Amino acid sequence: MIPETPRISFRSQLGLNLLNFFLGEIIGVGVPFLTDYLKTHHWSFQSVGIATAMIGVGTLLFQAPSGFIAETIPRHRILTGIVIGLYGLGFSLVPLSVSSETFSDGLLFLAGGASSFFLTMSATLAFSLAGRHRFAWIMGQNQMWNHAGFLASAIGTSYMIHHHGLVWGFLPIGAGSLLGILSLFLVQKKELVFHQIGKKKTVSIQEQEELDTIRDERSLGRVFLDFFRSPAIRVLLIATTLFQISNAPVMPLLLLYLRFLHGGNGKMEWVVFIAQATMIPVAWWAARSSARWGHKLIFSIAFFIMPIRSMICAVSMNTTVLLFTQVLDGIAAGIYGVSVALIVSDMTRGKKGFNMLMGLAQIAMALGSIIGPLLQGVSVGKVGYRFSFMVFAAIAALAAVIFFHSMPHELSGRGGEKKSTEPDRLPE
Repeated sequence: MIPETPRISFRSQLGLNLLNFFLGEIIGVGVPFLTDYLKTHHWSFQSVGIATAMIGVGTLLFQAPSGFIAETIPRHRILTGIVIGLYGLGFSLVPLSVSSETFSDGLLFLAGGASSFFLTMSATLAFSLAGRHRFAWIMGQNQMWNHAGFLASAIGTSYMIHHHGLVWGFLPIGAGSLLGILSLFLVQKKELVFHQIGKKKTVSIQEQEELDTIRDERSLGRVFLDFFRSPAIRVLLIATTLFQISNAPVMPLLLLYLRFLHGGNGKMEWVVFIAQATMIPVAWWAARSSARWGHKLIFSIAFFIMPIRSMICAVSMNTTVLLFTQVLDGIAAGIYGVSVALIVSDMTRGKKGFNMLMGLAQIAMALGSIIGPLLQGVSVGKVGYRFSFMVFAAIAALAAVIFFHSMPHELSGRGGEKKSTEPDRLPE
């Protein structure tokens, strides 16, 4: 009789979910209130712009090495705890150093660099705990908790700032970072079997078969070069860059457009709330549906939703309809958060390079996040809001066509694997 796949304990599962909740919580509250806080301390607009830009610069510069570092350092729980601690420290010390622009800029750069590890490390821990066959199942749970954390931070921080002042916006980041580190202690090291090849003396037959697929004798340099020889990986990086170029500027542009249409501050808050609330169930659905219908098909839905969303914004002046487009944004973003990691897992087949390819996908996303807002600034000033939405709809449509037409189905779906990525037996 073949031994069953080891079950994931409730403790480890809860620890990983809580980790993702607190990652969403500390990311969700960081930048929005920072600008107002620095302005109250008489920083110039130029100084405030440099300070907030330092977060993005740190993220972009550390995005590439984050995957390589995660690939070479096997102690993923410790590395995750370190980067969460650095992020929390970077933001928490800003109120104490606000009199020094240079020191504050350095702290925000540190926080941005630490945040570049978050998605890669959380996906790595999920893969280590669940293995490739159960990866979709656990990523769906993790992303649900991550979006819930973001939503909770948006509501809670807004309440504290409104009632107690801007400085209270830093408290959730420090507390959330500490709680995120503590949640790592719930994840049991002995269950992180899929990155401990050769260290376990006894494994089940099914577990041994999966561990055998992970062994890879190539050097990291060879693995990196092999990435760019793969047409599927080139398609993924190009399509995700275009996806983010078309996605990153649309929410800020929508906020400006609603203000232009006299939408009111109440509707401004709903823009964020609707999108994040939608992402929670969509992340769960995307994981289950990817296991059933294939990762490429589900990811394609996210790509094709984006041009529809932008075109509705371009043709409508009804503020209620414009707010409804945030449901579409939530669907696309909820799918994206789950599907990127699943596609990367399929492309690397659970072997060496998972972390590096996750890092490359994050770089593509970061580039899109820089190019998109720059394009927004140029287009709005020259052609107005509605034509700008059309521009981003065209870019989103191009990304959708490239991904759906050129992504090989066998590298982004079930491709001969088990029909379901849910566990053979439910966790304890």
